[in-house]
Amino acid sequence: MYIPLLFFTITIERRKLTPEQKLAEYKKKRAYAEWEQEKNYRMSQYPEYWMR
Repeated sequence: MYIPLLFFTITIERRKLTPEQKLAEYKKKRAYAEWEQEKNYRMSQYPEYWMR
């Protein structure tokens, strides 16, 4: 009994981002990083209130 093997290629194309989309993604990442930095700064000011 012979089982034929089929070889095929799956091609996944990366989504092309426009310059506006790249800028929006960059601003979103930067805003999140600033928010995290601010949160960590506030946590360092009052560590006893952040303990559970």
